[in-house]
Amino acid sequence: MRAQNLVLLVEDDAPLKRSLEKFLNKAGYAFNSCSTAREALVLAEKHRHDVVIVDYHLPDSNGSSLIEKLMLFVPAVSAIVLSKYDFQVIADDLDRVKIGSFLQKPFDLVELESALSSACSMSGNPIRKSRQSEVEHEGMPTSTFAQRSLRNGIS
Repeated sequence: MRAQNLVLLVEDDAPLKRSLEKFLNKAGYAFNSCSTAREALVLAEKHRHDVVIVDYHLPDSNGSSLIEKLMLFVPAVSAIVLSKYDFQVIADDLDRVKIGSFLQKPFDLVELESALSSACSMSGNPIRKSRQSEVEHEGMPTSTFAQRSLRNGIS
């Protein structure tokens, strides 16, 4: 058993994605991030993710379809779905897949931390945090991501 969980963040709203990346980094989570379902599937082929945080409305898919595909790589992946819509609006579609948590946008980071703690516990790796430096963001190592972000004025 690994001593940490690897989180996959799939969010197409750039400002929210940056905020969530910053939160995951400061909280010590090892993670990969991307903006589309296609990119998420490429990352899933390279890494075994224990937890996925996925926006329900992606430019090339929806969250439940993506979760179904990710479960082919890791059947026990724990999913946290984010959506601007109320759960009841998309509940029928989400019934097809097992999700750990649903957070309606806007949400509080305390809610996300609680959902992540629960998801990590369900994955069987309760020791969840790591300061691993070679985690990818959009296909590049963290150190490269951080350097590029600093050069581009993204904090």
